[in-house]
Amino acid sequence: MLWSLVSIVLTLLALKLFMRVLNKIKISDYKGRYVLVTGCDSGFGYLLTKRLDLLGFNVFAGCLTKAGVENIRSECSEKVTAVQLDVSNDDNINAVAGLVKKKLKPDQGLWAVVNNAGIIGSVGPTSWQTREDYEKTMSVNLYGVIMVTKTFMPLVQKGKGRIINTASVLGRIAFVSASYCISKYGVEAFSDVLRQEMYGSDVSVHIIEPGFYRTALLDRELFERKVETKITNLPKDIKETLPVNLVTLMGDGFERLVKKVASSNVHEVVDAYINAITSRFPRKRYLIGFDANYIFRPLSILPEFISDWVLKKIT
Repeated sequence: MLWSLVSIVLTLLALKLFMRVLNKIKISDYKGRYVLVTGCDSGFGYLLTKRLDLLGFNVFAGCLTKAGVENIRSECSEKVTAVQLDVSNDDNINAVAGLVKKKLKPDQGLWAVVNNAGIIGSVGPTSWQTREDYEKTMSVNLYGVIMVTKTFMPLVQKGKGRIINTASVLGRIAFVSASYCISKYGVEAFSDVLRQEMYGSDVSVHIIEPGFYRTALLDRELFERKVETKITNLPKDIKETLPVNLVTLMGDGFERLVKKVASSNVHEVVDAYINAITSRFPRKRYLIGFDANYIFRPLSILPEFISDWVLKKIT
């Protein structure tokens, strides 16, 4: 019995090592491949676009703002085409798809679509949230992923490429923000179903699951402005029960959480994106960050009375 268990463990370790070796094998001809990235105004999308440009890829960089478009154009080579793209707007998505088709040769497709765009959404307890709060978060984080994927899938199929969707460790274990977590659980489910549908085809599907990283989404001032706006719009009877300094109190709690678990090594996420794009045998899932691998992943499989207690201590 013991020997059988040891054999299973050794086999699994050998298989894991073999997969790691395969994962390091790279594709060729970066210069002849085209990649679409959403959410390139700042953060992971911005850094990924610059890395892909340095590697020689042709990139369509979708930015929400005109300032983001101009920034990409000024900092990248002519191989990068910056376009204004609001992933919550189907007409805008279709217009960008038309532009991409015009740029590609008739027999060319996309090597990768990277659904990176995302927002933190509304903040505060679930009792503060409205239907509009949930819909706004879902429109970017989930429906944006779905509709961009659907629209560009024919080009990915033509290019025998891959779909890379950004979920989160909060798509494994939910806390802090209901609307954000729901949207990321949705990305996980959508990506799993899509991967199964694409099984055996020339298209592969990959999920990026970052932990907490110090990007603009985790800025305290941004968080406090969101709290202040939300409190201003609450019904009078609820506002009257709240502490006067609640914005500061929530800001302090948010900052403590960021200091405890958030990493400044944002390059780890960009490295995962690059691997998913350039590896000949990329992983199906990339769980990224110390907190994601050694805090939140274990918590996600422990009994709830343990994970709830730990999360309460963290937050």
